Formats: sequence, structure tokens, C-alpha cells
Amino acid sequence: MTQTPPPTPAPVRKTREQRAAELAALRTVQRRVAAVGFFAITVHGILGCIGLAFVLDNQGRHGDAIAMTLMSGVIAAITFAGVRLILKRSLWSPVWIAVAAAPTVGALVALLAG
Repeated sequence: MTQTPPPTPAPVRKTREQRAAELAALRTVQRRVAAVGFFAITVHGILGCIGLAFVLDNQGRHGDAIAMTLMSGVIAAITFAGVRLILKRSLWSPVWIAVAAAPTVGALVALLAG
């Protein structure tokens, strides 16, 4: 005696509102993934400029080291603005501005103090 499998329920149709909510959630995830990818790529430029600045400073090229550190600040500002625009957020965010400027400020303090 074979048993017949239980009948599968018919698929439930989604309403227009449910599809719109799912699409909005998908777009939010896509923006977040794009922002993380953009940040992951550009942060290497910031840290690379800071690393090069310390190499230049050790070679006795203090002025070039300061210039390279300031360039890392420019890249940090571009990174900050890019991430905020990708996420469709306001550019005015004092906390995130401070976080974006922290590596450059820390490198400048280290270069000017040492």
C-alpha cells in the first residue's frame, strides 16, 4: 500500500503592497552592499596615503609627509560623501564626519608631534 503525499497548498498571491515593500527592502540591501564595497575599496587609499606619509617622514621629507596626510583627508572626505550618498542619507552627520576625519587627524598629530 502506497501512501499518496499530502497535497501542496496553492501558492499565495502577494498583494501589490507586499511586492512594493519587498522591492523597497531589496533596494535598501543593495544600497548597503554597494556602500560597504565602496568603503572597502576607498579606505585602502586613505590608509595607503597615511602609510606613505610615515615612510616619507622617516626619509626626512617632512613636508611631503604632511601633504600626503592631507591627501588622505581629501580621500576620506570623498569616501564619507560617497557612502552617505549611496545610502541616501544626509551629508550632515557630526558623528560620522568625526569618524571619517579620525585617521587623518591622528596621522597629523603623530607627524607634527614627532
